[in-house]
Amino acid sequence: MINLNKPLIIENMKRVLFLVTAVLMISASSCTKSDQPAENNDLIIHDAFLEQVSAESDGILGEIMQLTSFFPVTKGFWGEQFLTGTVTISMRDSSSVRIVTVDFGTGNKGIDGKTRSGVLVAYIFANTKLNTDQKLKYQNFKVEGYLYNGQMTKNITRQIDSNSQQAVITEDFKVTFPDGVKFNQRVASMTRLYKFGDPKTLDDNTIQTFGTVTLTNEKSATQTKKIAEATPLLFKAVPGEIVKGIATTTFGDGKIITIDYGDGTADNKATVSNGTKTWTITLKK
Repeated sequence: MINLNKPLIIENMKRVLFLVTAVLMISASSCTKSDQPAENNDLIIHDAFLEQVSAESDGILGEIMQLTSFFPVTKGFWGEQFLTGTVTISMRDSSSVRIVTVDFGTGNKGIDGKTRSGVLVAYIFANTKLNTDQKLKYQNFKVEGYLYNGQMTKNITRQIDSNSQQAVITEDFKVTFPDGVKFNQRVASMTRLYKFGDPKTLDDNTIQTFGTVTLTNEKSATQTKKIAEATPLLFKAVPGEIVKGIATTTFGDGKIITIDYGDGTADNKATVSNGTKTWTITLKK
């Protein structure tokens, strides 16, 4: 057992002018929640949620890597947010593979305030010091009641300099909602650029992500999201959210939207546009 414990009266002409101006301002502004297009909106919101999940999974894998001899034990990129509290960690070697099992038990609350349970298994294949294959498997793993099954793989392809590296990420995992009925299947192929800043703080640590992500829900509704290398999603380790970047999503019914994550300011929001309407969504639940 390892304890790793973080919203007069005026002249008629003026009144008319005021009303017209107000209408124009409202028309030009973002939609309220009730104005959001109903079609595909659930998928859009769930996709934003899973983008956060993806980054957290990468963070968990990064912390597990610190526990192995294949990776230097230095300041963690994520600041040890996930493997905290009381968790059971075991390691064993099989040929050139190190297998690390992390058991969160029936419920363990991390520094990030989320309760996790179940098991994660990491497989670390040491090819060379700069080119390490990693795999993370979810085994009845739950976060805040959401059940995860599947895996992500990470291949570090390039050590750009002492403070940055590049990796290819693939994902294929299913997230079942607490009601046991709704679910999303995420399949992704992405490239990530990790930049590590001042070793004394996490505030300047970032991840840039570009690639393709496909999402399918329990109704067989699908969407394919493309993130161009020129406008990658920028994730900040602190406060743990995507703060910049643009993604273009095409749905199974042919409709297309763009999601703009902002200018780098951490506000937990993204702006969605379908070419006719614009509205705001929340990134983290």
